[in-house]
Amino acid sequence: MYDYLIVTHIPAFYKVNLYNELAKRLKIFVIFISSDTSEKRSNNFSSVDNVLFDYEVLYHGNFQTRKILKNALALQAMLRRLKFKKILVSGWDLPEFWYIVFVSRKNKNCLVLESTIFESSYKGLKGFIKKLFLSRISTVFASGSLHYDLLKALNFSGEIKITNGVGIINKPKFTKIQKKFSGKFLYIGRIIDIKNLKFLVDIFNDLPNFTLTIIGVGEQEKFLHSISSNNIIFKGAVENKFISDEFSQNDVFILPSLIEPWGLVVDEALYFGLPVLISDRCGSAELIKNGINGFTFDPADKNALMQIIKNFNDELFQNLCSNTSSYDIVAKDIEQINAYL
Repeated sequence: MYDYLIVTHIPAFYKVNLYNELAKRLKIFVIFISSDTSEKRSNNFSSVDNVLFDYEVLYHGNFQTRKILKNALALQAMLRRLKFKKILVSGWDLPEFWYIVFVSRKNKNCLVLESTIFESSYKGLKGFIKKLFLSRISTVFASGSLHYDLLKALNFSGEIKITNGVGIINKPKFTKIQKKFSGKFLYIGRIIDIKNLKFLVDIFNDLPNFTLTIIGVGEQEKFLHSISSNNIIFKGAVENKFISDEFSQNDVFILPSLIEPWGLVVDEALYFGLPVLISDRCGSAELIKNGINGFTFDPADKNALMQIIKNFNDELFQNLCSNTSSYDIVAKDIEQINAYL
């Protein structure tokens, strides 16, 4: 008998890390809808090489090309075969998730909610559809306060547990060194419209004394490269094992997304000791305290972010780094794990 049967999109490294930790305390079986995705920041973003729990992959290939009906039939067979106390689905965005919550008993159904009140409609037809899904859910594991706000706006009356995260980052050993502020800013993630990178490029085009390094791939890469000044550097995809080098070579991390369910790279930036500038529309913005370990900003206010960047000097940078270095991500991870126990 499994404590949790978990159904999730792909074996993303941060999910696998979380499930490995849960498997030390619980008996879990994880069903991965697909083995990989075409939308990722690095070639080793997803893998089952280090899995320490029972699992099965329904479709070996990119998530975007999976066969939904075939997946549903496979899920049907597995739900009949496996014995479990609770079933946990990682969202409400897939037909496979809808199938599961309507064929399984409500008192067994759990949802991991990574959508915030900013990017997920809670009124009208879309709100009604979400309420219908939630009517089949007994417990929601919500990533943070913006996710909790969405549940309340949808009038969810079941149990809510706050996890304070969406997974567990890799924590490679590294040597922290004190460095002077050199005006180097960093973005890591997909290069797509919702990440608001044109907004960022426009700002740094007007700030030639600062540099911006952009890591990732996506549909806007060629366009952004064509409008960028020489102080903006595009590095494409970088493997996870080399990400620590990118953090060490830069001073400040920026996440300008118009909407962002969480933003795991913020956890990574804090782990590597970088202050963070983050859009207030990101779930992980609650980890950033203005003037303490970074700054939050309105992703539509170009002048406000430009002024924050212009105000950076070595004194401010050292103060932010000092506070960032004291951030206890291990304690945060333990809190996340305990939410599921």
